[in-house]
Amino acid sequence: MTKFDTEALKLVGVRRKETAMEKTTRAAREILEDENEMRRSKNERLRRSRLQYDRGDR
Repeated sequence: MTKFDTEALKLVGVRRKETAMEKTTRAAREILEDENEMRRSKNERLRRSRLQYDRGDR
């Protein structure tokens, strides 16, 4: 049976460092997600405005 030292137990949940490419990819995805959310909310707002206009609720 193997004995674990306290240092090994501290590192059990530690993930490896992110590479520069992974950081860039993550940042780009976050930016794209934010832009998509802004676009979606703008489209919903414009759609509601158009429906109100078409109903005659000017």
